[in-house]
Amino acid sequence: MLSTAERDRLLLRVVQDEAAAVRMEMLRRFHDETAPSVAADPPRRTVAELLDGMAHRRAERQSRQVAERAEEESRRERARALAYERRLDELAHDEEATWAHVEALIAERKPAGYAAAVTLLTDLRILAQRSFRLDEFALRCAALRQDHARKPSLLDRLNRADL
Repeated sequence: MLSTAERDRLLLRVVQDEAAAVRMEMLRRFHDETAPSVAADPPRRTVAELLDGMAHRRAERQSRQVAERAEEESRRERARALAYERRLDELAHDEEATWAHVEALIAERKPAGYAAAVTLLTDLRILAQRSFRLDEFALRCAALRQDHARKPSLLDRLNRADL
């Protein structure tokens, strides 16, 4: 607020053709009175504090990434286990056809066929364990070994798979 003497002095200057200067002075005064105080600047951080903050954020980001990777791997593992269970359920529907397929793969006399046959036999053993028919599986596997006793590569694969 202006005093009466101050106001009269400014009006006199306006009349004397100094209106632009008076306007600038009034605006500066207005801004000075209404501007927020800048005296309360936040304290400046040191280089060490900045580096510590950066290291802390990096550690948080890395731990988040590790947790995300672990969760993703866990999700993938659950999906693999579910897919494997579905595969075993499909094999359980027609075990005889699977045994016939094992025989056909072995008859190819190729390493890839032997590998596939051993994989199927491993799955058949799991099915036999589930249905408490391991004795029957062991008998069929022994017969398979006897029928193909002249195939050392196959027998080696069966031994490695503990079949």
